Amino acid sequence: MQTKTEYLIWDKIVNSAKQRFDFELYATKLDPDTLDKLILHIIVGFASGECHESISTNLHNELVHIGIDVRDEIIDTIVADKHVVFSGEIYAAYLTFSMLEDGNSEFEILGCVTDLLESPRIY
Repeated sequence: MQTKTEYLIWDKIVNSAKQRFDFELYATKLDPDTLDKLILHIIVGFASGECHESISTNLHNELVHIGIDVRDEIIDTIVADKHVVFSGEIYAAYLTFSMLEDGNSEFEILGCVTDLLESPRIY
């Protein structure tokens, strides 16, 4: 079961990603919940080390499973540049996994993710 704070972490990551591509184009074709899940799946896939092809195949299978008929090529095109476009969000997801594994509190993680996505710094 996901806590409210954990939900806020993932919501922050997904909402940040929505600002980095033509969200409105896809929002006309998919309902908002499905689109949020699609974005999260892409981010978590890359953060977990999955390759482009694997993420694309898994997304296609999930969409077909919920009754959305879409060609492989379309999903592949959607995923194609997201490892670059969502690089900050992918890192935030990776950081979230790492901090959870290390036993950090969800509030600490939310703070780090918020700082990373809202005030990125180059060192």
